[in-house]
Amino acid sequence: MYDYFLLSVRTLSHRKARTFLTLMGVIIGIMAVVSMISVGSGMKATLKEQLQSLGSDKIIITPKFSYGTKAGQLNDDDSRAIGKLSGVAFVSPLFSVSTSVEFGGQEKNIVIFGIDPEKAENTFGNTGGYSLLQGRWLGKGDQSKVVIGYGIHDDLFSRKVNVGNTIKIRGKTFEVVGIFQKTGDRIKDYTLYTDINQLRELVGAKNAVTMIIVKAQKGVNIEDVKIRIDDLIKKRKESSKNYFVATQKEIFEKASVVFKIVQVVFGGLAAISLIVGAIGISNTMIMNVTERVREIGIIKAIGASDSQVMKIFMADAVVVGFTGGVIGVALGYATSRVINMAASVYLGNDVLKTTVSPALAAFALIFAVVIGAIAGLYPAYRASKLNPVDSLRS
Repeated sequence: MYDYFLLSVRTLSHRKARTFLTLMGVIIGIMAVVSMISVGSGMKATLKEQLQSLGSDKIIITPKFSYGTKAGQLNDDDSRAIGKLSGVAFVSPLFSVSTSVEFGGQEKNIVIFGIDPEKAENTFGNTGGYSLLQGRWLGKGDQSKVVIGYGIHDDLFSRKVNVGNTIKIRGKTFEVVGIFQKTGDRIKDYTLYTDINQLRELVGAKNAVTMIIVKAQKGVNIEDVKIRIDDLIKKRKESSKNYFVATQKEIFEKASVVFKIVQVVFGGLAAISLIVGAIGISNTMIMNVTERVREIGIIKAIGASDSQVMKIFMADAVVVGFTGGVIGVALGYATSRVINMAASVYLGNDVLKTTVSPALAAFALIFAVVIGAIAGLYPAYRASKLNPVDSLRS
């Protein structure tokens, strides 16, 4: 087989322009497949990272949304009832709202999370994205205090917001007591945290709760705790279907299904360009057969079998597929790195990390070789069936 591939390399090198154009079709297709699938893989990996940073011992309870509105409502009574369940270490109710914040004569609309100040560090401490850059966490008895994300501190307003500065939320003055380190996640970096009761009083939300974070006790099976919460929601609410109760593992598994669909769609779109490349290979091989009719006649006249002639032309197609695949994988990897850098600059460091795994690179290369072989099958078969006498006369 080595001789066949060596002959193919020599033959293809004699027709440089045509070979280059044929290769480009395969290169672009493989590059698109690798880079697009890497984006889907990166999105999945980033989500996993963020969920793991929340903690594997936590359970999230939120109302579901239906047609843009909440299908259910949570309140402080729900939070207290969950806190009494067996296996629950602590419960942290949160209330979120998007409203205007004033600083230095400027007003910006941002997301504010209300939380029990006494539970703030226990809820978010030692989790990804919640390390302090300056100041301290909210603590017991904190009134009119806030902790802000890095983006609010750094570039939301025309001048930096530092610890000790005051801001206004709906006309009420709050002191900044802490600033989180930069995460690269725009949601975290541009969110403000304050006392839940004060925030609800400002917006007239009474005892409303947007989300409940439950931490399971050490050594307790988190799935058992989740089942108890599910049962409680069923007893307390008219329809438990309007509420989402999930562990970090379940959230990741459900989101993974979505990302798999994204990868298939991305890969399918990229594969279209690879099909165009395959048509180019087939076209080039047919032209090779047409141009080498006399050569084929001589080869067959001196004793070459149909299968040997077929192998010669199949080798041409496989060489094109393999070469295009190698270059395409390399360029796909380079493209994924460029996407990484662009995402880092425009979205933040940890928002999207594209990943090109060895398995993805191997799949793309094998795919390119198979596509090349399939594209070269008909031209090779056509060459093998040429009559040597007719070929020599042409």
